[in-house]
Amino acid sequence: MGWTPTALSGLVFGNGVILIAIGVYALRKRPDPMAWPLAVLTLAGAAWAIPHAISFGYADRGIITFFYKFIVVGQNLVPLAYLVFALRYAGYDRLLSRRLMAALSVFPTITIVSAWTTPVNDLLWRTITIETVGSASIFVPEYGPWYWLNLTYVYLLIVTALVVFVTVILRSEPIHRKQSLLMFIGGVAPTAMNIPFTLGFGSFSEIDLTTTALAVSGLTFAAALFRYNFLDLSPAAYQNVSDIFGDGVLVFDDSYQLVESNGDAEQILGMELRAGLSAATIFDTNLEALDGTVLSEAEENRFYMARYATLRGHKDDIAGHVVVMRNITDLKEHEQRLSVTNRILRHNLRNELNLISGHAAVLETTLPDDHKELTQIQAAAGRLEAVGEKARHIQSWMDRTDESLQSHDAVPVVESIVSRYRAQFPEARIRLDGPDAVSVLAYDTEQLEIVITNVVENALEHSDRTEPLVEISMAVDEDTATLRVADDGPGIPPTERRIITQGRETKLQHGSSLGLWLIYWLTSAMGGTVEFQENEPRGAVVVVRLHRAS
Repeated sequence: MGWTPTALSGLVFGNGVILIAIGVYALRKRPDPMAWPLAVLTLAGAAWAIPHAISFGYADRGIITFFYKFIVVGQNLVPLAYLVFALRYAGYDRLLSRRLMAALSVFPTITIVSAWTTPVNDLLWRTITIETVGSASIFVPEYGPWYWLNLTYVYLLIVTALVVFVTVILRSEPIHRKQSLLMFIGGVAPTAMNIPFTLGFGSFSEIDLTTTALAVSGLTFAAALFRYNFLDLSPAAYQNVSDIFGDGVLVFDDSYQLVESNGDAEQILGMELRAGLSAATIFDTNLEALDGTVLSEAEENRFYMARYATLRGHKDDIAGHVVVMRNITDLKEHEQRLSVTNRILRHNLRNELNLISGHAAVLETTLPDDHKELTQIQAAAGRLEAVGEKARHIQSWMDRTDESLQSHDAVPVVESIVSRYRAQFPEARIRLDGPDAVSVLAYDTEQLEIVITNVVENALEHSDRTEPLVEISMAVDEDTATLRVADDGPGIPPTERRIITQGRETKLQHGSSLGLWLIYWLTSAMGGTVEFQENEPRGAVVVVRLHRAS
């Protein structure tokens, strides 16, 4: 007798079609890291559903048994695929080695071989009978010992996968918790449908409708991954982000393949971006080296700062990469205006100071030695010259972004500065205490010298004592070298300390000199920190902390 269509065949066959459609849809979502696991899971479900649907329409035991052997393949692949799916989602990719996959495949392989070698062995089925439910023919075997052993193994795989999803749910942020919960429910539903049939109790004991629940789960998985995926945004939200910020955004998977991009990124880079492009195709350098570089859009005369960051999974492993290109055209124009203004001011300041100093030198030979006004002019000219020199240092050091920090011994630099100021301020008491060598990270010794000079100079030149006391100490711990300069002068005004700590000036609050800013900026450029404290019973303490060189 030939094949007779039944309502049950149509239902289960429809499940298979749905599972195939989800698998194909998942494959189209490559290179999303969850695309392959979902595709394998749903296609394995289809391999279970379709031969099952066909078997319902035959009455011949041999033909039904033949198709049931195909069903066994799908039945054993689905739990294994679900476990792989869970491990990949939770970030346990390192566990999915070839050795582990081979070990996990031992039971399914023995089961499939046993099914296809029946009746040579009775490990899986002892006897086979065909029963009729409605107009459908149902395969009813008497199970052998291996079936129950394999069934225990299959449920163990499913329970393990569910436990993995529970752990993800418990430690996830709310946006991931919703997604993980859908994954968990998608595994519970087919299992809950399969248990009554397998154990032979309840209203589902006669017909196995596990694939029906599996089709629903497949839709749930697809929605969870591709609707709530943290790497994706809904089209409306994604367009709004682009409109609001105007930044170019590119998202790559863990193998540096492009997953998502926006229109601003295409405009900035001047190329069509599509999923699957490698980072090496889009950029001339690797993504890590791209961080902090400035990209230009020549046609529009715009500039963009590229920032790079990694996306972390649940196990804190790298799940993807993000590049954001932020428009800094206004900032670049502002920097250009500042650079031009700074150059003109320093040039004119230097010329005018040379003129003042020259005339003061002439007047010094003709005026009395104790001429107060001339002395004040010369002192003011000296202070202006010092300001110009500090501005030059700030400009030159802030431009040195292409150099790397190197190891330098700070002790000889400090000792040289102390010797110089002891000669320049013989009335001062300058004490130095510290180790024989302290290696710190800096661009070069000149940068160290500028910072330390300004700290010591600030303590001496602003002192109101006839015999100023300056105590310099150096100390080291595992990662940090600390320079501490304490004086007994009037101290640093709270307003000055607050401005430096906040990192900005206002119209109502501004510093009186560039010295403290120079200390702060150059130390920050070395990756260090500056702290201003009050000395007891009087004075100020400047603490400079730098990274020790290994």
